[in-house]
Amino acid sequence: MKKNKKGFIFLYSLMIGILCFFLGMALSPTLKDTAAEAMGSSQLDCSNISISNQDKAVCTQIDFFLPLFLGLLFGLAGFLISGVAL
Repeated sequence: MKKNKKGFIFLYSLMIGILCFFLGMALSPTLKDTAAEAMGSSQLDCSNISISNQDKAVCTQIDFFLPLFLGLLFGLAGFLISGVAL
């Protein structure tokens, strides 16, 4: 009996894509709270205008991390679910 390898690959990529999507949905509130806590901490104090350039760079990196990480995760999920990976 010959197995349909493309069908198995499609189902496997669909399952991994759905897993990535739900992982992104589950991690988004936690990452948002963590980023807000880190930016509002007394050591970093991102809301202060007169902080050093290093602290400004760290604040910018923390601010860009959440959309970048979630965008990559949802993009990977969409790529796998759409079947382009076949």
